[in-house]
Amino acid sequence: MKSSTLTAFSALPPYCLIDAAFGADLAAQLLEFVLERESVFTDATVGRNAGKAVRKTIRSSRTTQDFGALHDTLEDRFRSVLPAVLSRLGLAPFALTGLSMELAAHGDGDFYHRHIDTFVASTASGVDRVLTGVYYFHAMPRAFSGGELRLHSLRAVEHGSTHVDVAPQNDRLLLFPAWAPHEVRPVSCPGGAFAQSRFAINCWYLGKSA
Repeated sequence: MKSSTLTAFSALPPYCLIDAAFGADLAAQLLEFVLERESVFTDATVGRNAGKAVRKTIRSSRTTQDFGALHDTLEDRFRSVLPAVLSRLGLAPFALTGLSMELAAHGDGDFYHRHIDTFVASTASGVDRVLTGVYYFHAMPRAFSGGELRLHSLRAVEHGSTHVDVAPQNDRLLLFPAWAPHEVRPVSCPGGAFAQSRFAINCWYLGKSA
């Protein structure tokens, strides 16, 4: 393998951090919203369609797609950052076909092993995830530790992958290409209460696959 190829595979994927992204008021509304709906969160799955299943050795957390009356506001916020983010990431503009969002709660011991967010297109439309956005919010002061999102280079861990850890800070938005390998590091939350969890919105920007 040529050295230039090795260098490319060893490089970190581009990523963009926006602090105070959606504002303290919306972060507080989201926290109130999830605490009122703890019962609708269910064990997170991996895969899609017929292969979708709970696999706690790969991913341990709880999720929901219920955003209630906040749905449209959140979509607008995620859409509004797209042009500037593409420029900062050095990515080519793409035809946005929609957003897919989920709420995720990581409690004590929860994690998500290394994975990517893209799928092999299996439909005639060829629509796939192009960009991943993760918006963090949590109770203050923060009662958990860990839960960093670790972005990996394309090289396998056993072959010298490099990485960077992004801390889950309240009202922080992280964006990166959906093809970038990443993981959620284990969360420690000794109190164990749902209200003390690491909360996040996972948002995937959908577009036509090449």
